[in-house]
Parts: sequence; C-alpha cells; structure tokens
Amino acid sequence: MTPDPEGLDLPGPMPVPQRIWLLGPPGAGKTTLGRRLAERLACPHHELDAYFWHHGWTRADSDRFRAAATELAAGETWIVDGQYHDAHPALASRADTVIWLDVPLGVALRRVARRTLRRLVTRSGLWNGNRETLGSALGLLVWTVRSHRDVTAVNQSLLARLAARGARTVRTHSAEAALTELLGTHPVRPAAPGAAGETLASPPSEPPAPDGTGPLPPARRP
Repeated sequence: MTPDPEGLDLPGPMPVPQRIWLLGPPGAGKTTLGRRLAERLACPHHELDAYFWHHGWTRADSDRFRAAATELAAGETWIVDGQYHDAHPALASRADTVIWLDVPLGVALRRVARRTLRRLVTRSGLWNGNRETLGSALGLLVWTVRSHRDVTAVNQSLLARLAARGARTVRTHSAEAALTELLGTHPVRPAAPGAAGETLASPPSEPPAPDGTGPLPPARRP
C-alpha cells in the first residue's frame, strides 16, 4: 500500500460482508432487506421465524432453537434476519456485519397491519404450513407495540458491544440506505450454484427456534 503524504497508510475498501445479521422490530423490513442482500451477494438467507414457529403456531424448544442458531452461525457466509433473544449469543459471536432497521413505531405498526391483512385475505402460507388467523394477527399487532421500546434498548447495547469487538454496525431507518452503505462500492459476488437468494422458508429437518426481542417473550400467536 502506498503511504499518503502524511506518512500514514490509506484505508483500503471495506471487505464484502460475509455474515450479516439483520435486527429490528416487527415491520422493520428485515426479511425484504435480507432477500435483496442475498440476491446481490449470492449468499443464503435465513429467517429465524422459520425455526421458531412450528406447525400450528407451536413454538420451538429453547434448547433446540439455540442449537439451530449455533449451527447457522457456524456457516462461512449467511444472512440471518430475526430479533430472537435466544439466538443472540451465537449470532453475535460470528456476525461481521449487523444492520439495525430502527423504524419508528408508527411505521412498523402500519406495515404489520398491512402485511397481516394481506395474509388474512390471501390465506398465503407462512413458515411450516402456518397461516395467519385473526387471533395471530391481533397478537402480532399487540406485540409490535409492546416490544418496540425494548428492541431499542436491547439493540443500542448490542450494537455497541459488537462495534467494540470490530463488527461493522449500521443503524438506519431505511433499507435502501443500508444497501447503499454495504454494497455501494462492492461488486456483486458471482452466484454460486443454488446459493443466490436462497431463503430458508422452512427449516431443513427438525429445526429448533425461539424468538424474543430482549427480555420479552416472543410474539403471541394462537
């Protein structure tokens, strides 16, 4: 590297992210951003919801979920979206990039309401064969309001700790801003066969998984 006029080494370009963890409250846009990053980086994308919610809106056992998070984190490249508290230790130990989509409560609530209404009308399938019901939709709206403040408190502390250990941290209201921040100067990775944009909609065999944003339990669904 050629020294600058002051005799100091100029910083090189930021390395392409390898292991990206997406945080934020319900309705923040984590999954949408995860899919877009997966397409750009040819990197597998995993939704923690798929590991937490088993058929019939049954929650996964905590030990099995932590084991699944540990297995995901051990991979060389990944994009994981989810704010589940039990997954924090494994993901925090391996993530090289953490993006917090810190959207205002009003925005998150509006997005969740629009999304759940669409799912109710279309009866679209979710993780592990689940479908939105009126009860699950109302539960998620309540959870969005209850958890928002705790998400902020948890993530402020979490990002500070990860930045201190050298992880790249991004806090933004906008998925577009996050994309520009991460990929504005990076070429798109050549797609590996079967890897680009891969989203794990349902866990492989017997996936484990719970979610919780900080101290609160996961969103309640019937």
